[in-house]
Amino acid sequence: MKDQTLSGGVPYGAIALFAIAFLLYSGFLANLLGSRGTDLAGRGMALGFAAIIGAVLWLVLTGLFVLAWFNGRLPGWLAVAALIVLPLSAIATAAAAGLAEERGWWLMTVPIALPPLLALFAMWGRLPALHGFLPVGPTSAGLGGTIVLLTVVPLVLGWIDTMPNPERDAQRAEQQRRYEQETERRAQQAREEEEAYFARLGPQSSLGDYLDYLPPGSTRHAQALAGARLVKSRNQDAVRLLNEGRLRDLEGLWQLDLDPAQVCQAYGVALQGQAMKVDRSQPAYVSAALDIEWQLPNMKWLAAARCDFDQALALAETRVRAIADNVRLTGIADQVAALRRQPR
Repeated sequence: MKDQTLSGGVPYGAIALFAIAFLLYSGFLANLLGSRGTDLAGRGMALGFAAIIGAVLWLVLTGLFVLAWFNGRLPGWLAVAALIVLPLSAIATAAAAGLAEERGWWLMTVPIALPPLLALFAMWGRLPALHGFLPVGPTSAGLGGTIVLLTVVPLVLGWIDTMPNPERDAQRAEQQRRYEQETERRAQQAREEEEAYFARLGPQSSLGDYLDYLPPGSTRHAQALAGARLVKSRNQDAVRLLNEGRLRDLEGLWQLDLDPAQVCQAYGVALQGQAMKVDRSQPAYVSAALDIEWQLPNMKWLAAARCDFDQALALAETRVRAIADNVRLTGIADQVAALRRQPR
């Protein structure tokens, strides 16, 4: 054992690293366990976050062992063992998480147990006072042996998994084929349900039923537009949607064969609400201004129909001009101003 000068007082550095490790461990475990039961995209995102947090966690654990060596009484041979085991334990944790679904969820014991065991071992090395009732031999055999066992098992299983195994490979290929078939079946079912739903729409439907299909990029845009123009309650529906603040969903309002007089007041109120979002103190204020740009066809249509919504136009112009720092935003404000000057 090396001759060390022990640092006196409270081990603030070790306590701080231990607390950080605990927080990282919580996030690591939440993402790792939360990846179960989600779809493929959600699982990939959760595992990605778990990998990032896990990498930082192992760096913090390494820092704890460094403090245990320099400021504590960690035996030299244990310090060398930790230098070897720490990176291997990180690899073993990743291997266990990857193999758990196929080999058995008991392998999740590895990522669950290894970080706290490593942290406790490092704290034991940092606090010489513990060595009186937790001697080096039994503690190394108990804690150290468990850590080594949890590290070796997934590494061995991972090595075995890389060996040629035609039966296993055929089983995996069959599982992949079934997964792809099920994914395609669900996609086809969703398409058929959408087609059936769209086929049921008609003049008795509401304007809101068509909204998901009205954006120009939709494959049903032309059909949806034609159907929406026949909805008997479209004027009342448009007013209701505007009162709900769904201005962004109604960019093509001018195309729906509406009575401008019936929607004029509701549109003015909705436009004022949108203009209020164009403020530097608000998040995404530039996007809010660009949403007003998308409303220009609607505004031109209502202005041509002599709709009196000058108050909303004035607020929109003022708000956009106040944040305008490029030609595009200035152009939006100028176009809104030009609509205000049209005779009513």
